[in-house]
Amino acid sequence: MPAAWQEHWTFRIVDQDTGAAVPGVPVTVREEAGAKGGGGHWVSDADGLVRIPKHSGARVRLRVGLRAEDTIDLDARSLPDDPVPLAAPPRGDSADTPAGSKTPPPEPFARDKGGHLTRYARIGVLPSDADVMGPQAERASKEGGTVRYGVLFEIEQHWQSQGFTAGDVLYSLSLGPGDEAKVAVLDGRWRRKPDSRERPVQIVAKMIASPTVGDGLDAVPLEAFVISDLATAVTDTGHHVAQRTVRAADALRRRPLGVAELEGEMPAGGSLRTVRNMRSDGVLTYHFVEPVERFRVVTRTPRLRAAILVPFRLPNIATREVVRRFGHALRRALLDRALLPDVEKVLGSDDPGREAESRLYGHITAHLSYYSATIIAAGDPMERSQALAKLKDGEGRPVTEVIENVVVGRVGNFVAFPLRADRFAPPEWRAALSSDLARLLRTSDESTVILPVRGVWLRVQLSAAVPEGELGVGEVEEKGEEPRRRRTR
Repeated sequence: MPAAWQEHWTFRIVDQDTGAAVPGVPVTVREEAGAKGGGGHWVSDADGLVRIPKHSGARVRLRVGLRAEDTIDLDARSLPDDPVPLAAPPRGDSADTPAGSKTPPPEPFARDKGGHLTRYARIGVLPSDADVMGPQAERASKEGGTVRYGVLFEIEQHWQSQGFTAGDVLYSLSLGPGDEAKVAVLDGRWRRKPDSRERPVQIVAKMIASPTVGDGLDAVPLEAFVISDLATAVTDTGHHVAQRTVRAADALRRRPLGVAELEGEMPAGGSLRTVRNMRSDGVLTYHFVEPVERFRVVTRTPRLRAAILVPFRLPNIATREVVRRFGHALRRALLDRALLPDVEKVLGSDDPGREAESRLYGHITAHLSYYSATIIAAGDPMERSQALAKLKDGEGRPVTEVIENVVVGRVGNFVAFPLRADRFAPPEWRAALSSDLARLLRTSDESTVILPVRGVWLRVQLSAAVPEGELGVGEVEEKGEEPRRRRTR
């Protein structure tokens, strides 16, 4: 039986030395003359895989890496459907300066030094298409079901850890010889999930984004906006992401974190620490310290690609059947985390209860366009392709022939897909992209970000015992911002 036709070539990006899969490596495909389809940009996933749509050209020309690496020229007719291994760029090599750039790009982050890559996507539209946003979005999507066009801003952010350090002193407790105390630590900065695998960097990335599409995307979506000048929009978007990164990290660190001596029952969600003084020669003071990690964050200038906005209807998705089918996506994209127990009841029980279902379905109905787009992004690509095949672009071509079947964002009641090549965009967008991109400089925005680390650190200090009677039992001394409680026998 012949193998099924594959719509994509699959490449696996591997380490040159170990052969292990390398995630987060950019892959650029150069457009082949006369080919049906065009170039584009992809990034290897967690398994090092990159899936590139097939075109009718005889050659596949691609570049692996962010810098000016050599172009790899492959025979398209001889490429198998199985993953083709490609070597990732060497670690730690310095980047070449792009032609016409006055500022050299920042030094690449070495993976063995804890570098992280976060990606963002933002959709911009012309003032003539501003009606797809805001209160007019639903009416715009119903008027003939016509598609609109925009531009996709692809932003990359590199996080380089500068090491861990001690932050503020949260609480101090002094114990005399033989004393023991139980301390409750209440940390409200992190959501408690038994299967949580998100790093603090990923949590900050979601805090930076606005509620657009919550799951099923390679890049974290930002809110859409209206473009008046393309060059200015590129610069402002880079600064916008950099500034929101600093504010999001500060907001995460300001979330509740408390340490107090336990009196009575253990508070819900807290952790218990027991400290003792087993020494007989003095007083032990335990300082509970907030641990933090310092990062150097570089936000690169966005790359631009033409995008198409496809209207979608708002079906009734506030049903038990839909919630159970797309529960994995709704759970991660939930706007109100207080409703998570209700989601779990609907997913795990045949009789979740009328009140739980009423609260959850009412919330979904109130944010119908958001959850509809979330389900579209997380749905079956084949079903999505069949639905898109019924729509035509501005030139009368089937939408499936000009787009990549990957949702990159939502604008009102429109779902955004990247175009395979800029030539599929309308003339006004082709002219804007070709004229402005030739003048844009590849710059970057660098900042220092401090993220909190889960838990607390203990610092122990030994001092001479206080003579009996000099300080009363249970008396509290306050000094500056570091409250210290002394306990003596």
